[in-house]
Amino acid sequence: MRCLLLAAALFAAPVVAQTADTLVVTPGTTLVTDWITPGTTTWTMKLVQPMQQTVGTMTREITIEGADVVRTSTLEVPMQGMSQTDVVRADAATLTPREHRSTGGMADVSLEFMAEGVVGTQTPRDGATETIMEMTDAPVFDGAWASEIAQSLPLVEGLVARIPIYSAQGGLTQVVAAVVGQEEVATAAGPRTAWTVDLDMGQMTVTTVIDAETRQALVTRFAPQPGVLIEIVPAD
Repeated sequence: MRCLLLAAALFAAPVVAQTADTLVVTPGTTLVTDWITPGTTTWTMKLVQPMQQTVGTMTREITIEGADVVRTSTLEVPMQGMSQTDVVRADAATLTPREHRSTGGMADVSLEFMAEGVVGTQTPRDGATETIMEMTDAPVFDGAWASEIAQSLPLVEGLVARIPIYSAQGGLTQVVAAVVGQEEVATAAGPRTAWTVDLDMGQMTVTTVIDAETRQALVTRFAPQPGVLIEIVPAD
């Protein structure tokens, strides 16, 4: 369940090609972000295997403030007695992170992202406040934007992108995003063609299904443990 909460709660610097189909994506890389627009969406978190059950809900509000995009997310997981709110800010064009505030989850987190690294604090539910000071050789992304970064990549079958991220729970890691193909997704508006992108987060793999036309996320899937599958889908 800890992994469930962690997953629910992921030309300034040009893209560098490692191979014909592999990219290194860093803060400042040109991304396709014009699909990110102001608005509010509501999502349902469902247990799909080994049984079917709604386990939580999530609301996301996107606002644009000058050159920045701000996303406020509220995750409700009643079976865990959890109501977590995250407010994250990034450059709207490149998703270069500015700051991250999280309250009500496993820990209250306050992070500032700089070119030299990440600083801030983390206070566990039943613990003392810890200071975070992670110096890096190059800027890193906030792991909270991992899905949006995947949605903003060149969506071409076979493409692999390596994305350096930081999260208070997992520290520094390299997320590997792989565009594995297309699938048809049933939606309230009818069937949609979508790209399937696997995000290897280190602790587990999260699959994001992205509308091929709008780049909006249609489904997010992950397995927090063997035999358990969770999906996050738009609320009915």
